[in-house]
Amino acid sequence: MPRPILRLATRFTRRTRATAWAIAFACMVLVGAMSLADGLANGVGSVANRIGTGPAVYIQGNELLASAIDPAALPDVSGDFVAMRAHAAGFEINGLTLSVFAVALESYHAGVGTIGFPVGPRDVSVDVGLRDQIQSASGRPVASSGNLSLFGLHLTDLPIVAPPPTRSTLFPDDWVYVRPDLLIAMNATRGGPVQAILADAPLDPAVIAALGLTRLETLGAIGFVRGSVAEVQSSLALLALVIAVVIGLLVYAAMSLEVHARAREIATLRSLGASPATVAGVYEAQAVVLALAGAILGSALGIVAAHAVVSLAPLAGLPNLVILSPPTVAVGLAFLISGVAAVLAGLVPSRRAAFLIRTKGAIPS
Repeated sequence: MPRPILRLATRFTRRTRATAWAIAFACMVLVGAMSLADGLANGVGSVANRIGTGPAVYIQGNELLASAIDPAALPDVSGDFVAMRAHAAGFEINGLTLSVFAVALESYHAGVGTIGFPVGPRDVSVDVGLRDQIQSASGRPVASSGNLSLFGLHLTDLPIVAPPPTRSTLFPDDWVYVRPDLLIAMNATRGGPVQAILADAPLDPAVIAALGLTRLETLGAIGFVRGSVAEVQSSLALLALVIAVVIGLLVYAAMSLEVHARAREIATLRSLGASPATVAGVYEAQAVVLALAGAILGSALGIVAAHAVVSLAPLAGLPNLVILSPPTVAVGLAFLISGVAAVLAGLVPSRRAAFLIRTKGAIPS
């Protein structure tokens, strides 16, 4: 008796196979979506952690180029920091006209500012990324001089010098660097104010309040993306509930049809001495096996789909911020909702199977 019962409980018909595939698709959507959402949260967290361990960047307002910090107040700021002036400019070199950021850095120690580079009053330091861009576009090495358009002025034959000896990890590699006094000489009103303060340690809250500063990384993309990812992760809980209901309905429909179609097999089991509880257990077990088979297949497909999306994103020109980790929570949730939904949805068909064997005339001729 145990062997026929086990064979019946684990048998898959065309109907139950289709149901298993439907459950697998639902679990694939759940596992894949949760894996990508968790991976995006990991990626955004990694970026935020790198920013958090790097320099603290302070600006006035919420836009870097619109920030204007009074340089006269900088000597009163305690600690070591770098004052950065940054302006959009036009740069002509090697027959090319490029839109660049002209940046000037001034290091402050004990209230005294010093300029590390460039050395010459008219020097323009072209960073490595911009150099590669110029060489690639023009087909020849970077020229020894270039022109800079800024504040409505056009400076010609500016000496081009080597890239900066050091650069903050927050800075891109396609900026040009000039001296602060060059910007001030070009336009004292627009070139004098400082756009940002970079400090290795957070500034004194009193100084922040006095200068009306805001820490840059608390603004914009990081906070927005983190909030959006958190909303997506919350929405996935609702998706899991919907998928649980769908799996329950699929299992209920499949097992109800199985019980109706297998009425003669139920009578055979009864004639072999199977009790009503045993027959009900057979169809309850079949419902659970059906759901778990779909969960196993769907979880595997969801993991493969998530890795495929991450792998193909760079090929489509999209930034890849997703750091996938083993989706243990997603897979566990898929198995949990599949198992619970199957157990609950299989109760009525299994009880109906037990009822059929007690009802005279229930077996179709």
